[in-house]
Amino acid sequence: MEVAVEYEYGQYLECEANGMIYILGGDEQVKWKLYRGLKRFVTGKLLNEIEEHVYGDDGIVIKIDGKPVKAKDIRILLLDNRESFLEQLRYTKGSMLFQYSEALQENFSVVRKIDEINDEVLRLELILQELYAEVFTSMRPLLKAVTYADLLKSSLGLAYFENEKEYPLEMMDVATIVDDYCDLLQQHILANQKLTWLWIKNPKAFMSQPILIKFTQRLRKICEDTGLLHVYILSDECLEIPYNQEDLSNTVLVYQNQNQQLPDFETFVNSLERYYPDRFVFKQAELLKSLYRIFPYIGRESQFEIYLNPKDMILLKVVSKLLEVNCESKYPDLEVHLTNLEKKFLQNE
Repeated sequence: MEVAVEYEYGQYLECEANGMIYILGGDEQVKWKLYRGLKRFVTGKLLNEIEEHVYGDDGIVIKIDGKPVKAKDIRILLLDNRESFLEQLRYTKGSMLFQYSEALQENFSVVRKIDEINDEVLRLELILQELYAEVFTSMRPLLKAVTYADLLKSSLGLAYFENEKEYPLEMMDVATIVDDYCDLLQQHILANQKLTWLWIKNPKAFMSQPILIKFTQRLRKICEDTGLLHVYILSDECLEIPYNQEDLSNTVLVYQNQNQQLPDFETFVNSLERYYPDRFVFKQAELLKSLYRIFPYIGRESQFEIYLNPKDMILLKVVSKLLEVNCESKYPDLEVHLTNLEKKFLQNE
């Protein structure tokens, strides 16, 4: 699936999207503009005059396989803080929990129980009418039939539990409800059979490291099981989650107002070997970890001092040269764990 998302007039992030997509690199402003545009797009409302100066008369353009889509054509979910995570677990119009609860009115057991309740309501109505008849001549009570929608509106409450203690949702730890979120997401996708995008911006800002690992593993499984979920993770820092070879071709680097989707693992490694100043001796797992540690620094402004281990710094400069990106970052002490050729390579601008 070829995706193009406009973040300013005529400027797009373009990629081949398949499952989990990682949008990394040193251009934090472009990533922010991209996410800003998505938040505006999902409202489905026309742009005002000022917004048209940013995106043009035709609005925010999102294309899938070359065809423009509207907000109603695709479900886009956004996560950028703890509150955006929790809002899908509230019974409010438009939330996944709201849609799940509404859909239960078609459940056979629910329909049967509502019928039983209404039989009891009818019996109660007859009792009341007899009591009224003892007092009144021309007046009889009538009870309205109960509907599932009425019960949800007037009687539904939600209890949230953590360590067997009840808490308001606002006080719940994301770690406790991440499984509920994933279960709800999968159920929502299967029920609607609609292409769904989940965009996550800087998840380490509102999720601990172990929970982020668990969350991304669950999302990867939902992508595989449904074929309808695509997850886009925007991050300004190293995520420190497990990666595999296939993730490399699902990684888009955003740098100096450019974006570049990486090739497959073997092709990329062959390119790195050609640029590396000494014998290339990385193991696969070690290389993947190192690459995803340095990707957030690609194209970052030169005034930032980068603190990476020396081997990572070598790789950062190699990837920068490969992408034809200026790499003028300040380096700390280079005397540890580098060969003479590696030190010379780093120090020659």
